[in-house]
Amino acid sequence: MADFDKREERLSWSEIDKLKDRSKHVSRDKPKFRKKPSVKEEWAKKQYLKEIEKLFSGVKEETKEQKSARMGISHNYGSSKFDKVVEHYIKKYGFPSDWNTLIMMLDHKDPKIVIETLKALKGSMNESSMAEQQGFKSKVKILAMTAEDDELRELSEEIVEELA
Repeated sequence: MADFDKREERLSWSEIDKLKDRSKHVSRDKPKFRKKPSVKEEWAKKQYLKEIEKLFSGVKEETKEQKSARMGISHNYGSSKFDKVVEHYIKKYGFPSDWNTLIMMLDHKDPKIVIETLKALKGSMNESSMAEQQGFKSKVKILAMTAEDDELRELSEEIVEELA
């Protein structure tokens, strides 16, 4: 009977393992390994969040007429009609929310329109891609060096300093 009593005092292997798990030296939290999201996943998430933001910000969908007018800006970019097309668009619809259209509008001859365009681009810079941001920085640097209007030059220099 002595052997039977000794055996009851011994712990089973599963009980020993459970005691090891309770050790002060073993972390109770399981390590959380997260894989770094791919560039494609980050881009998709950014696009999704933009769409959600548009939905909840109350931005209306662009009508066919408005889209046609906006496309007229890009079609007339670099031509003698460009300034008139931009002015017509702004009078009828206000400033566009499209990043590429706004970048083109930086080449307008009226400094007031360019100033408002710079403000709109600066406000939506977080929503743009890295390539678009680099293009914007380059365009603003050129404006800071070449603008004849004092207010436009000062605003451009201020934005260049902020982006640096």
